[in-house]
Amino acid sequence: MHDMISMVSGILVLILILILAYVSSRFLGKSWNRTGHGNYMQIIDQLVVGPDRQLLIVKIKEQTYLMSSSSAGIQLIKELDGEFTIPESIGTLGNETFLQYLNRYRKQFGDRKDSSK
Repeated sequence: MHDMISMVSGILVLILILILAYVSSRFLGKSWNRTGHGNYMQIIDQLVVGPDRQLLIVKIKEQTYLMSSSSAGIQLIKELDGEFTIPESIGTLGNETFLQYLNRYRKQFGDRKDSSK
């Protein structure tokens, strides 16, 4: 009887952890964005090029700039010509639900498992 209670309580704790993980990822997914967005500025794209170093495409009003960011500071590299828009969803935390992440990783794991045969 004691073993049965222990097993049921373990299953309940596991279910509770999965529910909390799902709710947390839904909450964090809504609050974390891939790009920054203010009233007059937008980070259109960013690329990490090293530890604590990034290249940024920033749109300020109607002008677009290529900038670098590092521990030494932020520098303007060049004003860019042409129109840059924020890319559609590419699978970032702010754009995917927990279920979409789970399905994507399940598919990736399945693909690796199939290729190892």
